[in-house]
Amino acid sequence: MQFKYPEILFFLFLLLIPLLIHLFQLQKFKKEVFTNVKFLKEIELETRKSSKLKKLLILLARMLTLMALVIAFSQPFINKNEGLQKRKRIFYIDNSLSMQAKGNTGVDKLELSKNYLLDKLEAIDDEVSLITNNKPMSHLDQKGLQRTLIELDFFPLKKDINQVLFQVNTNSNNKINTLFDVYLISDFQSINNVIDTSLIRKEHNYSLVDLSDITTGNISLDSVWITKNNGRQISLKAEISSERMEVKDLSVSLVINELLYGKTTLSLKPGETEHIEFLIPASSSDYGSISFTDHSLNFDNELFFSIPKKPKRNVLVIGLKNSFLERIYNPQEFAFIKSSYADLDQSIIPNQDLIILNELEKIPNPLSQSLAAFTEKNGNLVIIPAVDADLDSYNKLLNAFGTGKIAGKFNEEKSVNRINYDHPFFDQVFEKEVYNFEYPLLRDGYTADFKNSSTLLQFEDQTDFVTEIKYFNNKIYWISSHLSAQENTFVNSPLVVPLFYNFSVQNKNDKSIYLTIGQKNEITARSDKSDEEALKIVGNGMEFIPMQIRTSERIKLTTQDYPLNSGLYDLKSGDTLLETLAFNYDRIESDLTYVNLKPLTDQFENIHYFNSLDTAMKEGIERNNNRELWQLFVIFALVFLILEILLQKFLKN
Repeated sequence: MQFKYPEILFFLFLLLIPLLIHLFQLQKFKKEVFTNVKFLKEIELETRKSSKLKKLLILLARMLTLMALVIAFSQPFINKNEGLQKRKRIFYIDNSLSMQAKGNTGVDKLELSKNYLLDKLEAIDDEVSLITNNKPMSHLDQKGLQRTLIELDFFPLKKDINQVLFQVNTNSNNKINTLFDVYLISDFQSINNVIDTSLIRKEHNYSLVDLSDITTGNISLDSVWITKNNGRQISLKAEISSERMEVKDLSVSLVINELLYGKTTLSLKPGETEHIEFLIPASSSDYGSISFTDHSLNFDNELFFSIPKKPKRNVLVIGLKNSFLERIYNPQEFAFIKSSYADLDQSIIPNQDLIILNELEKIPNPLSQSLAAFTEKNGNLVIIPAVDADLDSYNKLLNAFGTGKIAGKFNEEKSVNRINYDHPFFDQVFEKEVYNFEYPLLRDGYTADFKNSSTLLQFEDQTDFVTEIKYFNNKIYWISSHLSAQENTFVNSPLVVPLFYNFSVQNKNDKSIYLTIGQKNEITARSDKSDEEALKIVGNGMEFIPMQIRTSERIKLTTQDYPLNSGLYDLKSGDTLLETLAFNYDRIESDLTYVNLKPLTDQFENIHYFNSLDTAMKEGIERNNNRELWQLFVIFALVFLILEILLQKFLKN
């Protein structure tokens, strides 16, 4: 037992007062005349004994009453945490986008948590620590906590719950004789990871405030993509899913260039996913959004997109001149250059998007080195061997890529009759598989053995005609036969146009129609060599300069932590608009799957599970407060006082 005001115990010396009164109190006896002295002596002896006992009992009752009152005023208590002199509260408030979910009250989870803490500010008389997804731990007094809670808003990047526990442990390392009450307020989504039990400390009390039950359901606009773009019309498709909700006649709107372009409706059952499609003219489309209204979670109700304009792609042909290549790479879409090796200016190689080695008899070493550097960083490479190719020089180039080698030559007529329709290379090329077409014939060519490769076209004997080889983020395409001979009919086949056209577009610079906030996004922009000004991204009331690397005519930009709000942004060089970018929130928080935390309460005595912050705070205060004993001693004082009264009234002298 300890005392809140131990100095009051000095007043116990007041116990001497009733003792002194008892010692100095003299009782005088009256003389009475009795006929029989014998009986008188017996009565006098009995009276003295009973009177002495009564006075001692009354003295004891008075002293106990006084002692109980003194102890009560010193406020005795039993310390549940012996040796811990201080207590500190740490609150983690999950302000991620999933906390937008509203329950039956119509108040979202974050607002519910903020309001409760604001209502309890007067009870929080000491310094507290607050952790949120966008801020590290901050130590706040009552006014600072109030200001921070009022300003607290949703943040698109979710902090791992184990990262929060690590911050708590780091902060408490140098705190001696301090007990920490840690309140973790979140919906504990599965994406937030299971709590790492090695981070749990026995000197901390953990209150897990699980708000997942508030979420009743959600309708999510998951993704938007282009399914077809033929230059005249664009087909936009969107995926919408329902979780724990049934919705009828959900109205979905399409906005193009800030004008409402179209609407459609759909119905969903719980757990169902549907696709909707909008057809828009390619000429009038630039940027826009698809949206609907869902009152549960708001962040995943709208997706912004920006349809990229197709810049002219740089195509360089080194070697033999073929007229069919000039027809495919037309000047409206491509900046086409053809050159023999003797006339080649190798300084233009890094500026290309596609390089075609067209039937070079020999590949010199300097060219091999330039092509290896180009394919690693810039674009795709197509290799078409010559009729009498120098295989040693070709294999040196392939060896630089670490892809394999050319094994030998074949001299027999083969037809190309197998198309790998499942390969992403042929997406949007064929509406259905074609079996009956005029198979192109080739008289001779080369066999090869490649690593990390996939087949695009095959001969009838199931050997490869066109092979795709991955190299870093780009591709190398090997065509096993020369195409210039008249007896080789492939250049007259309908396959030649989609094949060579896709050689130029199947690389990492093809842009999605939107970027995701919080993920690493790479953007490639063209720039003027003379313009050394850094590119910036502007929109939604903010402006920032992303990390960027300038190489020749390209600038590679990387974004991840910015921007923080979804919407449309302008990529600018000074005041010049280069293109419009669309950023959207990550849909990972649309998943309403949560971690089961209740087993932790059985495993650890200092972990407590709650469904409301109100209950957690009340039980935390009750659990951690010292057991007050002053009321008990007041009761003792009253009991002893009543006992004294009863002794005086009923105990005879």
